[in-house]
Amino acid sequence: SVWTAMPPTVREDECPTPPPAGFSIMEAVMVLLIVATIIAALTPGVIRTLSHARVNRAVNVVAAQFYLAQSLAGRQRKPVTLTVDSTAKTLTIRDAVTSTQLAIRRFGNDSEFKLAALSATPAATYVLPNGMANASVIVSVGDAGYRQQVRMTRAGQIRILR
Repeated sequence: SVWTAMPPTVREDECPTPPPAGFSIMEAVMVLLIVATIIAALTPGVIRTLSHARVNRAVNVVAAQFYLAQSLAGRQRKPVTLTVDSTAKTLTIRDAVTSTQLAIRRFGNDSEFKLAALSATPAATYVLPNGMANASVIVSVGDAGYRQQVRMTRAGQIRILR
């Protein structure tokens, strides 16, 4: 005959009690403190990166507006005026003969860029139908310590200065 071992009988009052499930308050607080510290350390870098990205996008849009002014002047076969208003933070393209507004781009708090600074030297310039300008213009775009510039030469070359 095969001898089978019977498990020892255990009384209910002798069973070990399982440990309580879940985290203690101290463990939860420690985890939250660690997460809060990491978030606090990363926040300034993220904000700076987002600000730089906004300024870089705005600079590309300013360059695109220069190209648009050249295109509109060539298409109409008459000069257009490119004006930068540093107070309203707008870049406006107007027909130089009739002063009809052809395009306007906003860079202030009412736009997606929310820039602190937009200025140009000179503030207004003519763009001729052949793509040339009457003066070299530099537009400066900035926000909280980070600035970029776009330059259009008299010959019509457009460059983002880095």
